[in-house]
Amino acid sequence: MEKIRVLIVDDERPARRALRTLLENESDIEIVGEATDGERGMEAIRKLRPQLVFLDVQMPILTGLEMLNKLPAGERPEIIFVTAYDEFALRAFELQAVDYLVKPYSDQRFHMALDRAKRRIRAGTFGATEQALRELLDKLQGAAAPAPQAPAPGAVDFSRLVVKADGQLHFLNQADIRWVEGQGDFVKLHLKDRGLMVRMTLTKIEEMLDPEIFVRIHKSTIVNLNCVRRVMPMLARSHGMELDDGTALPIGPSYRGVLDRLK
Repeated sequence: MEKIRVLIVDDERPARRALRTLLENESDIEIVGEATDGERGMEAIRKLRPQLVFLDVQMPILTGLEMLNKLPAGERPEIIFVTAYDEFALRAFELQAVDYLVKPYSDQRFHMALDRAKRRIRAGTFGATEQALRELLDKLQGAAAPAPQAPAPGAVDFSRLVVKADGQLHFLNQADIRWVEGQGDFVKLHLKDRGLMVRMTLTKIEEMLDPEIFVRIHKSTIVNLNCVRRVMPMLARSHGMELDDGTALPIGPSYRGVLDRLK
């Protein structure tokens, strides 16, 4: 019997390892690769042509749902969602008969979802699954539309920020973020009471922050203007910002225009 080609897409290494361990016990499964975010997941699907993908819903850079939206219907394989999503989304998964695993899941629940996917793949009934995926995406996007009391269509609500760190979703008030520090593929959110490491680029999180409050002052630094105590001179005619907790941050040469906003 020909083996079913499987791809794992999840930004958490322990989660990928757990799935790989379970899948390696399946004689009719071939793990063709892993991806750590939605963009790499799209590339892997197009390159490796898996028949089945275990897909994390909430990931940095590009979520699992955003990834599926970008993939043409003809390129979407069978999907088993791996999620820590809210109750509404779980009901949507159930109503659309799309397989999903809620972290942490049992071995029994894993095998139940895998066996269903195997049967659909062997029977060649992916057309019905594709329709279910399309309806699910439409349903979840509709749920994300603004309520009557929400900002006008096209407006963005910058009051909160949802990020994934330490395997959990964190719902933050943007006003509680003092400054953001870029560290390669990660950012460190310096909150009023703690620090939080998030796998996301500084450019991506800049798009999610309120531009009326947060400004980029360095290639690796975004600051909350409400937390700035003073602008101070530094070496070689450069300037820096001192925050209300005493933190001193340099202003990069390319970002001196931000001083005009403080006049």
